[in-house]
Amino acid sequence: MAKPFVAKLSIAAAVLALAGCETTAQYTSGQDYLSRYATSAAANQPSGTTTDADVRLIAAIEPDLRFPARIGLARIGQYKGLISVPLEEAEAWRDAAESLGPSFGEFVPVSPLIANSVSRADQRKNTTVIDHIRRGAARQHLDYVIAYEVSDVVESDGNALRLADLTVLGLFVLPSRNLKAEATASAIMLDVRNGYPYLTGSTFADKQGISTVVGKGDRKDKLRNKTRQVAVAQIAHEFADGLKNLKRVADGVKLAEGRQNPNRN
Repeated sequence: MAKPFVAKLSIAAAVLALAGCETTAQYTSGQDYLSRYATSAAANQPSGTTTDADVRLIAAIEPDLRFPARIGLARIGQYKGLISVPLEEAEAWRDAAESLGPSFGEFVPVSPLIANSVSRADQRKNTTVIDHIRRGAARQHLDYVIAYEVSDVVESDGNALRLADLTVLGLFVLPSRNLKAEATASAIMLDVRNGYPYLTGSTFADKQGISTVVGKGDRKDKLRNKTRQVAVAQIAHEFADGLKNLKRVADGVKLAEGRQNPNRN
């Protein structure tokens, strides 16, 4: 078994007011990990706990990256359920797919309707949104899936022109409100077949603006949407880079295994 690999990639850049991303990649062997049980104190115990058995079962998983692949996009909504990928966010993932090229395959949105059709009502009561996504992705015959969600907050404070709020025209004309929007996007890329986590990451972006009192609501929505788009575009870009790095690692592991087992089909 080839040596395990764990890489951490990070980037911080000025986009709008502030944007940042931290992505962690994994391509480690469960077999190698569990082989250490043979030399550990736990291996000499007459019986283990339920947690010990769970740990062994959870760790017994192997990476298997193969390209080109069908990579699903699963958008988790505000209420922690699977929703359709918004158009402006789909454009960011399309750009990421184009940067990868056809050798990596294609990005395919995971359909909430299809996922619902294969997740029975009794299953949903005791299942997670990731389980739900994997079921839908399996029905669409996707190899891997990128599940992501976005959260945001918009703050409004009065500035030096706030005294104008006391006048009728000031409410409509003078920008007496400072606005600040913050958005965070989090994502994970999983193997649909066995749940192996290849990539995890999160991004942060914020943007500032000003508004009149009367136009504050509309301005806040626009600021929120722009900041969310930046966060999603950033994580899509970082996951594209992460996939390129993972492919190099996976190709190296397969090459090493081929040298160790020259007669392997």
